[in-house]
Amino acid sequence: MPIKVRMSVAAVLVTGLLVGALYAVVLVLIRQEAVDEAQLHASRAAQRLVFDAEADKLSSPLITSSQDELVQILGRKGQVVKASATIVGEPPIPATLPAPQELRSDSSVCGYPRPDSPCLLATAHRFFLEDKPFIAIAATPEPGLLPRPMWALLFGIVAIVALILRGVSMWWAVGRTLAPVEAIRAEMDRIITATDLHRRVPLPGRRDEIQRLAMSVNATLDRLERAVEQQRRFVSDVSHELRSPITGLRTGLEAAALLPDEIDRDEVVESALTATERLENIVADLLVLARRDAGIPDRTEPVDLAALVRQEADRRPRRVPITVTADPRVMVEASTLGIGRVLTNLLDNGARHARTAVQVRVFRDGEDAVVSVHDDGHGVPADSRERVFERFVRLDEGRRRDPRGSGLGLAISREIVRDHHGSLTIADSPVGACFVLRLPASESATAHRPA
Repeated sequence: MPIKVRMSVAAVLVTGLLVGALYAVVLVLIRQEAVDEAQLHASRAAQRLVFDAEADKLSSPLITSSQDELVQILGRKGQVVKASATIVGEPPIPATLPAPQELRSDSSVCGYPRPDSPCLLATAHRFFLEDKPFIAIAATPEPGLLPRPMWALLFGIVAIVALILRGVSMWWAVGRTLAPVEAIRAEMDRIITATDLHRRVPLPGRRDEIQRLAMSVNATLDRLERAVEQQRRFVSDVSHELRSPITGLRTGLEAAALLPDEIDRDEVVESALTATERLENIVADLLVLARRDAGIPDRTEPVDLAALVRQEADRRPRRVPITVTADPRVMVEASTLGIGRVLTNLLDNGARHARTAVQVRVFRDGEDAVVSVHDDGHGVPADSRERVFERFVRLDEGRRRDPRGSGLGLAISREIVRDHHGSLTIADSPVGACFVLRLPASESATAHRPA
């Protein structure tokens, strides 16, 4: 059920309860007013009997002001002395008589003079003639539940009109309030089904929750557009990076098949192995990126960073020697596998570009644990120090020195470091490149030492 319908129905129901309660109160007040008027009429009729009796002006039968009015005068023993024409010969009206110390009493009488007769409002007055006590009783019909039906009908019509107006006004107000939401929904449908992600939902003119919703939707669309654009570039880069080794592999194999006597088979095999190794590296790095993009977390534990650096430096021989200088017990809370991959990438990158050696330092700097990897190669140009951390970005020097590389190692390393709330940058260096890894230091007493 639409919100507009639900809100309108709810408003009508709530208003109906309030109007119904008010209508019931009005009916009660109208009836009470009619009861008070009827009781006053009976009291005045009884007083008139007393005045006529004291003036010796009583007729027989007693005269009443209306056909529905009943009057009697009772003697000292409760016998009927005189009565109005409609109840001549009937027993006394069973009204409540005044107490000895009172002169008047009001009461309600039902089933008189016949059991099916309507209820009456009666007033009894005590008076004395020649020191003899008498009771003057007057009774009028008690008003029913709707003593004034025209008033009840008028108030009922007003209540119905009020409910209709309430429902219509709520329908209009909710529709007007939700109109910007409908515009946002319609625009979102067009954006989702279109290829143009530059479109944005309209911002309402009012500064309210709906405007903030539209702003949040537009911010989400901004992020979506950037993500889609990044994904498109990523797919394009992957296609380009995969095309080169596949093309080289296919060309070499076709040449070997067409010109078997003119092609050096060993050279073809070596070229094919190089292309295959590069494909393997790209696929392996893509799997790592897919795992990270899926948000699969790595288990963290206290790690002795100095020991981990030494382990990665000694894991396999490299083209140039790597010297590690480390302070004792530089502790971090990290994933051994993830940070180990970062260190391997940094050490391989340094050894690949160094002329003679790679210097590695591990130390504490305030609240940070720092690893610097410094090579004496050509270095990284200042305007490319951020680009090298982008996916599939490889400088000319890197392509020349490592044709098997995927162009993803540094990008993956920076993402891993950021997941550990650290940073990976390239610092200024007079010679070569200096990669600086910073991680929040830990004071854990028990650290995981790689075997």
